[in-house]
Amino acid sequence: METGIYRDESAIREVVEKFEHCVYTPEEFTHPRHLTVACWYLCTLPEDTALIRMRESLLRFTAHHGKQGYHETITRFWTILLAEHLRHKSPTMSIVRRINEIVPCYPKETVFDYYTRDRVMADSARREWVEPDLRVISEAAKAHRLWKSEI
Repeated sequence: METGIYRDESAIREVVEKFEHCVYTPEEFTHPRHLTVACWYLCTLPEDTALIRMRESLLRFTAHHGKQGYHETITRFWTILLAEHLRHKSPTMSIVRRINEIVPCYPKETVFDYYTRDRVMADSARREWVEPDLRVISEAAKAHRLWKSEI
């Protein structure tokens, strides 16, 4: 039996489906649930498609709840960071185990290890990808397509 946050894939799929169908309130869609959905997309879709799906789903979710909270840089940052982490996991490791290992590693404040508050909270960072100014996610990540702003 897997240990960690989720017992099985159905528990993860339930989080993804509740998010995609806007069942969660904004308060219920916590940071760990954001990471769970992003990891699910990254484990089940090509990385650029995972980013697009996360973006579209977040936009739909915020619109459904009458919010204007979408942030391109933060969405792309988490997608890149999680994709980089997942690349170092064995492809034979179950999705449940990968997600259970990754989600607890990254508190919400992790973004401020890479960005100054002024840079990441700028209006331009909300609208488009802005590179980190404190720390590079990884040199390998910089070469990856997700780093490019046209996705």
